Formats: sequence, C-alpha cells, structure tokens
Amino acid sequence: MRVVIAVLAGLAIFFVGFGVIRGFAGPRRGVAGASLEAVEPLPEGIRILFWCETCGMEVLLLRAGSEQPPRHCGEPMARREEILGG
Repeated sequence: MRVVIAVLAGLAIFFVGFGVIRGFAGPRRGVAGASLEAVEPLPEGIRILFWCETCGMEVLLLRAGSEQPPRHCGEPMARREEILGG
C-alpha cells in the first residue's frame, strides 16, 4: 500500500512540476493592456523619454513595444519628446 501511495505522489509531483516549468517556457497569455499591433517607428531626430512624477526617475525609450507608457512607483510615467539637434 505504501508503494502505491509513493508512486502516485511521485507522479503528481512530476506532473505539477512539469506544468510549472512548461509555463516558464513561453510568453504570458492574457496580460492586461498588452497590444499585439505594430507600433510605428520613431521619426529620425526625435527621442522619447518617460519620467516618473513621484520619484523623478527617467527612462529613455529605444524601441516602442506598445503605445502604453511604462509604470513606475505604481503609476504610469509621463511622456516627453525631445528633438535632437545637430
């Protein structure tokens, strides 16, 4: 009887562990606010910065993944466009 319980417990642990590892293998599904639409490339000579109004942290955006601003300190960051001179 103990052998049967041990084998069943081992199989349960194996399948649960396999499912967890398989979940790490791919992208998350159903992320709120995620957009799969293509984003237009930034015009030449313009760079986009985002800054946190709460703590002042700035983030330079090199590649736009979506139109949603990043979040910091639990709030969406403010967008600022700069025109590069030269």
